[in-house]
Amino acid sequence: MTDDNSIYVGEYKNGHALKHRMLNGWSFFYLIAMLTFAGMIAGLVLIGTATPEATVDLIRLSVQFASPWIFIAFVTSPLKQLFPGSVSKWLARNRRYMGLSFAAGFGWQAVCIAALFALHPSYYGEQLHNTVDLMGRIASYIFLTALTVTSFFSVRRKMRPEHWRWLHLVGIWYFWAVIWVTYAEQALSSAVKTIDLVYTVLGLLVLFLRIAAYLKTRAGKSI
Repeated sequence: MTDDNSIYVGEYKNGHALKHRMLNGWSFFYLIAMLTFAGMIAGLVLIGTATPEATVDLIRLSVQFASPWIFIAFVTSPLKQLFPGSVSKWLARNRRYMGLSFAAGFGWQAVCIAALFALHPSYYGEQLHNTVDLMGRIASYIFLTALTVTSFFSVRRKMRPEHWRWLHLVGIWYFWAVIWVTYAEQALSSAVKTIDLVYTVLGLLVLFLRIAAYLKTRAGKSI
């Protein structure tokens, strides 16, 4: 992924909307971050934090805003292999900013969990504070911090290339699994919502595409 946003200054170079500067680089990230912020503020106004259940709904909303970006980042390379073209090229050159958009959305989860702990400590202790969930949250935020920090080229240049690749490979698989399992469990529960089914199916779709790209690569090497 490139860090040079200047190559996208031509708003509709060659007549292609995906080359608009607002849909590339940091401008794209800022756009997504602002939309996520607006969505969370709207959720705060409409849902509120008066009850612990409402605050939990805000936590889920933050994950819903973040989820599309990790799925897109997860499937970007496979799409470039399977369906080369302008869309997959646009995804590839903006994959870094897709990942940062996920971080911006997922970071709201930490804010909402902190709000739940501050406003409804007894509920937090009874419903959310168990060893397994706590370890999962700690691992998630460690990965999120590591992936975010190493997305900046000044940090990446100081790392061995193979270490950077392994970190981001493990990290993206980790977050795909965490997000997908969360929605799959909810989809199998009695309180299932449409959004749970949508994200469960999308999570499986991007996994199948990733497997298909891997098999295509293996077949090409064997020829």
